[in-house]
Amino acid sequence: MNIFGAFTFGSLIKTFLPGLVWLIAIGILEADVSQLVEEPPIIFAFVKANTQAALVLAIPASILLGLLSNIAVFMGVNDRLIRDPVKKANPGLFALYDRLADQIRDQYWDLVECADEDVRREFNLHIDVELIMLQTIGVEKMAYVREQYWYYLEFQINLILSILMLFLSLAAFSALHANSFHNFFIHVLLYFALMAPVCGLLFRAARKNYQRHISKMLSLMASIVCPRPNRDSSK
Repeated sequence: MNIFGAFTFGSLIKTFLPGLVWLIAIGILEADVSQLVEEPPIIFAFVKANTQAALVLAIPASILLGLLSNIAVFMGVNDRLIRDPVKKANPGLFALYDRLADQIRDQYWDLVECADEDVRREFNLHIDVELIMLQTIGVEKMAYVREQYWYYLEFQINLILSILMLFLSLAAFSALHANSFHNFFIHVLLYFALMAPVCGLLFRAARKNYQRHISKMLSLMASIVCPRPNRDSSK
């Protein structure tokens, strides 16, 4: 995950928008808690009294929340919800990816001139094939392929997390104002029924995005591993 890359325009948008949803959800949740303890909500009171200042502060706050959401995605959400399910659903695709990756590593391992098998295992474990390919593919083309994947995938997953938080906050808000907090889970189920189609669509889009990314990487890897076909000049 490239944190500093979030300050380019494209990645700023994919960080800012989910962060803004997080910010709204946190504001609603803080209002829910304030009502429970019979205290005035701090966030909404500040926004009402200082509209312009709240708008200015909302921008860095949204970016910060988006970055924190990115960290959560990077630390395991992405693997559990996207990568692992796609790998299970497409074993042949990833077997081919591993095969081509091993061939690229073998080409470079022969140049290391080391017979130690422990070192060989560490080499295979830590050498990133996609970075090795930069020498042949070029930085711009590789960045284009990888950023297409990361920008959209992180945006989709961050948006799912923020939507989940927003709908839970709205469910609590609805339950409190209906004076039926004991029916909180009923409200959660109702909001979940509204939320599930949106999140399901984002999940499918994210998984399809990752599958297409692997397919693109396979094409680049094949261009390196496979020799160019010889053309018969007599034809």
